[in-house]
Amino acid sequence: MTPERKPTRKSKVTRLKRSKLENLFRHANGIYWVRAKVNGKSVERSLRTTDYNLAATLLPETLREIKGASEAHKADSLVGALQSEADRDNPDLEPATRHYYQQIAKSIIDTLPPHLAEKRLPQVTVGDLRAWRDVYAAKASKTRHNGALALLRRVWNRALERREVASNPVDGLKRLKPVQRHWYPPTKEKFAEIVESIRSQGKRYSKASAMAVEFLAYSGMRISEAQKVKWDDIRDGHIVRRIAKNSGIGKIPLIPAAISLLERVKASGLPCESDDTIMFVKSPRFALEGACERLGIEHLRIHDLRHIFATRCLESGVDFPTLAGWLGHKDGGILAAQVYGHLIPDHSSKQAGKVQA
Repeated sequence: MTPERKPTRKSKVTRLKRSKLENLFRHANGIYWVRAKVNGKSVERSLRTTDYNLAATLLPETLREIKGASEAHKADSLVGALQSEADRDNPDLEPATRHYYQQIAKSIIDTLPPHLAEKRLPQVTVGDLRAWRDVYAAKASKTRHNGALALLRRVWNRALERREVASNPVDGLKRLKPVQRHWYPPTKEKFAEIVESIRSQGKRYSKASAMAVEFLAYSGMRISEAQKVKWDDIRDGHIVRRIAKNSGIGKIPLIPAAISLLERVKASGLPCESDDTIMFVKSPRFALEGACERLGIEHLRIHDLRHIFATRCLESGVDFPTLAGWLGHKDGGILAAQVYGHLIPDHSSKQAGKVQA
C-alpha cells in the first residue's frame, strides 16, 4: 500500500503574482511585494500594504534600497553608526565642531527607543526617524534639533559612500527655523549689582567668580576661549585669543573696564605669572545663576555675557564690521547685525532724547 503523501506547502514565490508594474508582485493574501535581481540572486521585500496605488508609490524607493545597498550586511546599528561618526577623526572638522557632534550624538542616543537604536541603517525608514524627531523636537531647542539632523545626515552619507544603504532617509526631514531671540542686556547698574552679589558671598571662589563674570563681559569671548587666556596673552593693549570655532588667532582691544579689571586682579593676590590663566575658575555659571536668583532678575547664561560686551560696543558707536572682528566672526558683520540690530533703534531713540534744540 502506497503511503499517503502530505500536501506540499506552496512557496512564497509561487504565491506571488505579477502586477502591471515590473518588479511589483501581489501575494495571495493581497499584500504587495517587490522582487528584484541582486548579484544574480532574487531578493524579495514586502511592502506591507494591499493598496496598489501606495505600493506603486513605494516601488521605486524600495528598488533603490534593494539594488543600491550592495554592502548592507556590513552596516552598523544606528547607535553604533552615530557614535562612530561623532568620534571619527575627521580632518575637515574643527575640534570644537567635533566636540559639538559628540554632544549631539549623546543627546540623540539618549532619546532613541530601543527597537530603533539597534536597527541597522538600511532598515531605518523615514517614518522611524520622523517618529523619533517628533519626540526629540519637543524637548530640544530648534538649533539643537537642526544639529541632530546634520549629524544624522552625515551618518547616512558615510554609509552611502560605503554602499551600505541606497538612500538617505534624513533628506525627508526638514530643518526648523530658529526663533530669533531679541535679547536685551541688564543695565550697567544692574550688572554691577550682579557682580557685587557674587563677590559678597564670602565663599572660597566668590572673588574669582565675580572677576570671571566681568572678564567675560568686558572681552566678549566665548567661555572656551576665555579659559585659555594667560597673562602672557595680554599684549600692547590687546588680548590675544584662540578662536574656538575656526581655530584661528584673533585680537580683542582692552576696553577701559577690562584694563581696570586686570589691575584689580593683579592686586587681589591671585596668581598672575605669565603662564597663569586670567580666569582662576573654570566657569562662573553657578555663581551667576545664584546672583540672578538672589536679585530676582531674569536668568543670565554665560553666553549672555558675550552679548553684554557686544551691546555695550554698539551703544558706544562701534560699527558692525569692527564688532564682528572682535567677536571672531568672519562674515564682516552680517551675523552681528542679525543678532543685535534690534538694539540700534532703541539706542538711537534714547540718544535723540538727549539732544537740546
